Amino acid sequence: MTPPDAILTAALSGVPAGEALDLAAGAGRHSLWLAQRRWKVTAIDIQPAEIPGVYFRQADLEKHEYPIAPAAWDLIVCWLYWQPDILAGIAAGLRSGGVAAIAGKATGRFATSLANFRIVFGEWTELVSGEDEVRAFLLARKP
Repeated sequence: MTPPDAILTAALSGVPAGEALDLAAGAGRHSLWLAQRRWKVTAIDIQPAEIPGVYFRQADLEKHEYPIAPAAWDLIVCWLYWQPDILAGIAAGLRSGGVAAIAGKATGRFATSLANFRIVFGEWTELVSGEDEVRAFLLARKP
């Protein structure tokens, strides 16, 4: 398994554990890292995966098979997956003080940018953000 992203882990290392949702979790590199740090993690992906200590649900995000419950999460991770119509659900799904951790590729069919993330999360407190030729990312705390 690929290790978790160093930017994500550094930004979240001081955030107290709570309930986390990992959208488009893939093999679960971020879900596993969070679970090992006492987060209660729900991972969602179209491909089935077994991730120790993590509740996994198979769902197609593009078909909206997993509705994000409002104000239900302390952290929502959506890393290197871009689907513009789920950003509002991510924002609504976080409790006050919750953290959105989002990243997308900077090139290709599903390319995005930091500016796209800031459309929804621009008024939030940025923990870390950036953009280069490979990806754009934003970790921000909900007011």
